[in-house]
Amino acid sequence: MKSEGEADYVDHIVEQWGVVDPGLDVSPLEVFGRLHRTYLLYSHIISETFEEYGINQAGFDVLASLKRAGKGASITPSQLSEQALVTSGGVSLRLNRLEDAGLVERIRGRKDRRAVSVRLTEAGEALIARVSRQHFAREAELLDGLDGEDRQQLADLLRKLFLSLDRDVGERGE
Repeated sequence: MKSEGEADYVDHIVEQWGVVDPGLDVSPLEVFGRLHRTYLLYSHIISETFEEYGINQAGFDVLASLKRAGKGASITPSQLSEQALVTSGGVSLRLNRLEDAGLVERIRGRKDRRAVSVRLTEAGEALIARVSRQHFAREAELLDGLDGEDRQQLADLLRKLFLSLDRDVGERGE
């Protein structure tokens, strides 16, 4: 329940729908509208960190995926595509930009030159180490309005929502 003074823009939209179409159940907007607006704010705020280092969120996602694979490890573009939930064309564009910047390198297979994997360069390793520290510190600042219990509850609820949506997509074969 919200108390006086805690209404947000989504509350205003729900109220408007209640006036123009009182029978329409817009309650899902209270979740998805807030998720969407929160993501837009979050994305705008964190893009400032990435811009300081000459990358964007998409580039960070690729660099972070490669970093998580382990020092010196390489992964395929299709694995990157799965991790970042983008098309192979989207990954290719990201890789081209990061390769041009000297942050990643493509490695061709010895037997099959069409087989390609990707790994961080030394410059990429150094950059993702700096960016990730600043990025996660900034994310922690953004959560300052929530105590530890609230954070855990929100994380648990978002996980539950994600798994529900993921199952729904899987059942539809998308």
